[in-house]
Amino acid sequence: MHLYWILFYILVGIECLLLIPFTLRFKILDEGGKWTFYYLIASFFLAVASYLIGLIWRNNMWFLATMYFIQFLILSRFFQIVIKNLLFKRLITLTIIPIFIIFLVDVLKLEGLYAYNSYFATIRTLILIIYGAIYFWQLLKDEELVQKSVFINTLPNFWFNAAFFVYHSGSFMYSLSYNLLQQQQTPGVDTTRKVTVIISYFAGIIQLILLYIGLMKAKKKPL
Repeated sequence: MHLYWILFYILVGIECLLLIPFTLRFKILDEGGKWTFYYLIASFFLAVASYLIGLIWRNNMWFLATMYFIQFLILSRFFQIVIKNLLFKRLITLTIIPIFIIFLVDVLKLEGLYAYNSYFATIRTLILIIYGAIYFWQLLKDEELVQKSVFINTLPNFWFNAAFFVYHSGSFMYSLSYNLLQQQQTPGVDTTRKVTVIISYFAGIIQLILLYIGLMKAKKKPL
């Protein structure tokens, strides 16, 4: 069994296990934490359903693109909640429209239903990385946290954002190059393609670890 399949099964297994503590602690999560939980559910469904669709129909690329867009909507809502700047909140909402247009054009016209939609995936991933960087910058400049002597590593949303940032940074090359590598037939291309997948899976495993740390930071609000 190839390493990337081993990592895939490990990733799906951890996602499944992580759903249990998230479900048990759902009531103590703030709004950002709840949307993180929805993202985790979508990620688990994406992994399992795409695997089964690939087995049955031999092509799951249309499903991947659809779920990537749904994940983008979920994470856009997460960042809209945790980012305080009103201008950025509005921009996050407005960005959904051009991303949806890019999604449709890429799936229906540019790369098609049966190829990995690298244009859409790359732009989506880059935007989510930017959102994560904006939130990190906000935490570093947040005077309210300084006045209350709150360390950013005690905030669940810091860890949730770190998880998303690590994963999307690690999967950026996968998003950018996968479709191109699929079409190439030169020697060594298959190895390169598998390496990008492996890096993405490693980033996914790290993401889940960071999500768990963030979950453990969540505390019940005093009455």
